[in-house]
Amino acid sequence: MPKVLTPEEIRCFRNRMCDHALASFGKHGVEGISLRGLAADLSCSRTTPYRYFKNKADILAALRQREFGCIADTLEAALIQEPEPSEQLEVLCRAYLDFAIQHPDSYRVMYTVSQPDSGQYPELEAEILRSGEPMRQVVNALVKAGNIAGDPVNICYVLWAGLHGLISLHLAHLLGNKREIEELSAVMIRSLVRSVSTEPSDKAAAERINTFS
Repeated sequence: MPKVLTPEEIRCFRNRMCDHALASFGKHGVEGISLRGLAADLSCSRTTPYRYFKNKADILAALRQREFGCIADTLEAALIQEPEPSEQLEVLCRAYLDFAIQHPDSYRVMYTVSQPDSGQYPELEAEILRSGEPMRQVVNALVKAGNIAGDPVNICYVLWAGLHGLISLHLAHLLGNKREIEELSAVMIRSLVRSVSTEPSDKAAAERINTFS
């Protein structure tokens, strides 16, 4: 009879499986992930992974849920550490970009894996929603205060599209060697925040062009 596992033992082993699944994804993409392959990685029987996940879609959902949870934690922490409302938008953009740059495989598995049956994974959908809540919260507050102008939903999508576009170019190695990602990140963040801000810049346009700090 199989050993009865405690909730903590189940959580730890599922997390180890997600670690190996992410490593396999980083090397071979979605095709590199299989329950049989994970069993070999973990030196356990071929049937053991099926005690934790029904199939490949299950482990992909669990992995994506974990990584969306990680970026949500990162953004929430960044928001807590910056009490000044006028600075929070820029801080969130920076935290988002930094996470993607530091954890490229996590970012790819979050945004490049398609799971048409995601409705079967409410915990995954909850983490996806939570990952966007810090930005929604800050944008709504700034719109109400009159610091930025426009429809809050549209503003959130525009900010996300700008950040995601730069990250995607970086992860696809399409930026070449003419600009460092840190430099472009600073330019992108300032441009995005300025594009929705109602506050005039105190610098002339010519001076803003070469400001990357």
